[in-house]
Amino acid sequence: MASITLKDIPEDLHALLKREGEANFRSMAQEVMARLERTFAMDDQMSTRTVDRLIDESLASGPEAKFSRAKFDAAISAARAKHAAKGKAR
Repeated sequence: MASITLKDIPEDLHALLKREGEANFRSMAQEVMARLERTFAMDDQMSTRTVDRLIDESLASGPEAKFSRAKFDAAISAARAKHAAKGKAR
């Protein structure tokens, strides 16, 4: 397996990696590897090809019913009521 050495890591980043590694029961090297792998996985998920496929699938499915201003206003009102109810629950 290949290896890599990182130099001149800022102290705050080093401390953050160490702390997060401990919190995730990983060595600092394992934490760095996990985070690198995660960024590449996110890049794959958000690739143009993937996003284009999702858009095409959405467009192909079509709306169940025509969207109108009245439906839009009703959705906004429902969202505002839900938000207000959350505030009162606290």
